[in-house]
Amino acid sequence: MTENSRVFYTELNAGHSSRASHVWRVETSHGLEIYRRSWWTDPSVSAFMLGLSRLFGVDPRDLKTTAQTYRFWAGLNVWVVPEVLGYAQFQGAEALRLSFVEGSSGQFEAGDAYALGTQVARVHQHAVASFGGLVGQQPRPLLDFYPHALRMVREVATHYQRENWAPHWERVEALFAAAPTPAQAVPVLLDWNETQFVWRGGQPFALVDVEASAFAPAELDLTFWEILLDDAQGFQAGYQSVRPFPDLNGHRGVCRLILLALESEGSPPLLEWLDAPNNFGS
Repeated sequence: MTENSRVFYTELNAGHSSRASHVWRVETSHGLEIYRRSWWTDPSVSAFMLGLSRLFGVDPRDLKTTAQTYRFWAGLNVWVVPEVLGYAQFQGAEALRLSFVEGSSGQFEAGDAYALGTQVARVHQHAVASFGGLVGQQPRPLLDFYPHALRMVREVATHYQRENWAPHWERVEALFAAAPTPAQAVPVLLDWNETQFVWRGGQPFALVDVEASAFAPAELDLTFWEILLDDAQGFQAGYQSVRPFPDLNGHRGVCRLILLALESEGSPPLLEWLDAPNNFGS
């Protein structure tokens, strides 16, 4: 623990290309708080940041928009979300101040997949007819989503994974050409991970990392959850207890390609990624 400007702090998340922000736990005269701000200066720092910027116009460097994003997720009343407390000059620059939520870490595979499915479905109840950033962005019609996503994929994949994609562009473009227009966009995180939650009782309790948020097709979000979860059937059953489960057929391939370009789960061989098991029953 280090002393800085009469406060003690611990850096929780040293900046690197798989995370958007520096995160500090700070002991103030009012108690524990979280300070955070983006560590990078240009979206091209990683495939994920560049793709997030190109596809959704999201820029985690904008602290005011990030603060509004926290408030947006809090308003959904699905998980506890840290309260925005304001801003502070810290370590030579402005940082966003958030309330500290006590808890521990956890793993999706050890949690209740049915309960998680109900929570994601409750998020998806807040659907809109356009895609883009959750706040502060001009929305775009869903008719443009897959054509726009293909442009992002071409740019990002060519820059970061040229050899992985080069033999497969004909198939990639055919999948995008055949994909139906999504009917709705829903609030999503493009980098869902156990570490974005504070856990209690073996379950996600508080959503504490929301910078990479957007309105995107529910099919994209569910394609990501299908990859992440061991108990996909339990998740799907929980989801269906709240709302109908979208038909992923026709969307799954292109959504996996979008996630691969973003390196949301790393950069496995393209064909291996496309041929991963379809664990949801749709």
